[in-house]
Amino acid sequence: MLSHAAIEPPAANQNPPNRRQPQRPTRIDFRSGEKITFEDRYLQTHVVATVRINDRTATIDPGDGTKWRAGFELLRHALDL
Repeated sequence: MLSHAAIEPPAANQNPPNRRQPQRPTRIDFRSGEKITFEDRYLQTHVVATVRINDRTATIDPGDGTKWRAGFELLRHALDL
């Protein structure tokens, strides 16, 4: 059963000249309490909740009693299905 899915932007065509690169996610793209997906250094995907949004990182709760900090470029919004 699939309970969550990561939202990926559509693939762009080979970066045409004169077109700007998409910007990295920043703190304004995320809110405290949101469900997000996150890949750890072992490439395991976790569905977690954001606890706190800092200037450069988000504090996330994986649900096992620990809290992690991750950069915004590593996070993706999760969608309940």
